[in-house]
Amino acid sequence: MGRDKAMLPFGEGTMLSHLVSLYRPWFDVTAVSVNEAGRFDTYGAQEVVDRHAGEGPLAGLEASFLDTGADVIFLTATDLPFGDPALALYLLERLDGHDACLIRHGGRAETLFAVYAAACLAPVRQALGEGRRSMSQVLEKVDTLEIPAGDLPQFDLDRILRNVNDPEEYRKALGTEQA
Repeated sequence: MGRDKAMLPFGEGTMLSHLVSLYRPWFDVTAVSVNEAGRFDTYGAQEVVDRHAGEGPLAGLEASFLDTGADVIFLTATDLPFGDPALALYLLERLDGHDACLIRHGGRAETLFAVYAAACLAPVRQALGEGRRSMSQVLEKVDTLEIPAGDLPQFDLDRILRNVNDPEEYRKALGTEQA
């Protein structure tokens, strides 16, 4: 993208401010994982600083568990601006006894719009300690419930899980942000 996606203009603010305001009403604690303290405004969300800077979502998940003390974390990526709190809450309900709950969409597990229980922390820390960054490798070591996209017809998964990774996708997202 050429710059930090969290600070890209989106709606009436930035991609990050949009996500914080979208999820804050639905969750008791809203936290933003950053790889460097004070890097940018977290819009009133708790800042959690990665202990393994540059190690991606695994580092963010680790920091979120350690800094919030939460038993369960809903993780979403900054570049998923069309997320749906109702779907996040649905995944949370389905977690029931599992260590992770996520959606299988487009032939792959959507690890960056998922719910993780604290039982995932030890495998996350082990992976980071071994220099591995793959969420999939962690999920192989825990009890993971994958919900097939076909079981979620009430949700527009193509929109909710639309990842904004490059300038063209960003332009398209800006054109459909109100759709």
